[in-house]
Amino acid sequence: MTGFGLAELDTEKFTIKVEIKSLNSKFLEMNLRMPRQWQHKELELRKELTKLIERGTAQVNLNISYKMVQDKVMPVNQEVAAYYLAEIKKMSIGTGWAPEQLLNNVFTIPNIIQANEDTPGDDDWKEILKVVQLAYTEFDQFRCDEGNMLAGELKKMCRSVAEKLDELTPFEEERISTVKERILKDLQTLNQEQMDKNRFEQELIYYIEKLDISEEKTRLKQHCDYFLETVDTASSGKKLNFIAQEMGREINTIGSKSNHHLMQRRVVEMKDELEKIKEQINNVL
Repeated sequence: MTGFGLAELDTEKFTIKVEIKSLNSKFLEMNLRMPRQWQHKELELRKELTKLIERGTAQVNLNISYKMVQDKVMPVNQEVAAYYLAEIKKMSIGTGWAPEQLLNNVFTIPNIIQANEDTPGDDDWKEILKVVQLAYTEFDQFRCDEGNMLAGELKKMCRSVAEKLDELTPFEEERISTVKERILKDLQTLNQEQMDKNRFEQELIYYIEKLDISEEKTRLKQHCDYFLETVDTASSGKKLNFIAQEMGREINTIGSKSNHHLMQRRVVEMKDELEKIKEQINNVL
């Protein structure tokens, strides 16, 4: 199931922005992007998010914009700079070059400018986690809204299957009458004296029983009711998939027993609705 959440927090020290977005997937795959000075907290953040997000391809972006100059710029390594400045002074005396000419390229010397390796404080990290939680709350609400809409669509398609199942009843009664009439008509061409009426009745009952779909209709109706009940429960994606498979078996059996073009048409329509259901179930946790 897709989701999106965005949260921001503005403090005296920095502005924190957290964005969480995900696409549907059977498993959880999480990608984190965060500032270099906070990467030592990546494992902790990943564990927290894993508790919240069950599955999907999730992208989490953590951006921090510092307000103070000393936090924005790369600090000068004063010890390294002092050493090179002393060397430049000696070179200036020895060569007669003006110190200004030598100082022009001092900042191109390796290790003069280096990243701040100081570990940020825990108080700052707590503020960041608050923003992450706010972003997740919005992200989860987005998914809940989409889930409610999806649940409505699944119920609608399942009820459509049940409605088409009810439409089979008049065709079923018509089909049995047609079969009886056809068999009796064919028997009229035979020698009535050679026909065993008791055996004929037994064969007729056996043939009609093979065409009977009452049990399949009952089971399919039960599966539809169970599906509608399960849609409203949390983390029901796998269970809904199993129920849909059972619905498919009953629909296929009804199709093989129908022997009536209008009944077959309803069966095709039920299969079409079931395929839509299966496709949408992939978006359910």
